[in-house]
Amino acid sequence: MHIFVYGSLKRGFSKHQLMEGSELICRTRTREYFAMIDLHHFPGVLRDSQVSPIYGEVYDINSELLGKLDDYEGDWYYREHVELESGFTAWMYFLRKVPCSMEKYATVTEGVWREKPVENENA
Repeated sequence: MHIFVYGSLKRGFSKHQLMEGSELICRTRTREYFAMIDLHHFPGVLRDSQVSPIYGEVYDINSELLGKLDDYEGDWYYREHVELESGFTAWMYFLRKVPCSMEKYATVTEGVWREKPVENENA
């Protein structure tokens, strides 16, 4: 099965080790437009808002890894199938609800999330 990741699970990002055992198929974007918000250490995508396509990576995974990813995403996210410009249909995680203090989060208008370095509090 395929999963489309757009945040910290992408290659070179902080949580990519969770994708161990998967195979990168391609980089692509969604056919539909959604709204991506930057939640500081990770992004979230809102299904019912249309801002831009979301850019990410498609991986071939097994059901065991999908279960681990469901556990990792927790109660914040749910997943649905999406159509991708590459021709694949893949699972994608969406935010369940907008955080209550939405004004402190920026919309990622171009649909590409860039991970920010963690600030060193002792510096």
